[in-house]
Amino acid sequence: TPEVVLKASGHVDKFTDLMVKDEKTGTCYRADHLLKDFCKEKLEKDLSLSAEKAAELKHVLAVLDDLSAEDLGAKITEYGITAPDTKNPLSDPYPFNLMFQTSIGPSGLSPGYMRPETAQGIFVNFKDLYYYNRSEERR
Repeated sequence: TPEVVLKASGHVDKFTDLMVKDEKTGTCYRADHLLKDFCKEKLEKDLSLSAEKAAELKHVLAVLDDLSAEDLGAKITEYGITAPDTKNPLSDPYPFNLMFQTSIGPSGLSPGYMRPETAQGIFVNFKDLYYYNRSEERR
């Protein structure tokens, strides 16, 4: 799909997740998932949690989807959230576009995108497509 179409519909700008990276291993995590898991675990398991702190964590959960990258990063730092597997520090959140960008047109200079929900078949079905279209066994 040409970029102008998906830009106008909001796909290009809105189909992003904020990611953080384990600073030592490079493993990526969704920043909002780490913050959500932290808040839920604190609320469920920390019996010494004050009413004020519990209210704050519930508020964070309520506004989680509206947090900017800066706000999300500030909360991750404030709560001391680290990589779940290694406990290593995390990078600042950065946007990861879920659209598959490609070049289209005769010159290849026009950007286009494949939506994730339709493009995944390329990867899931690759082995079958290869077998039926290019494999030596068919020839």
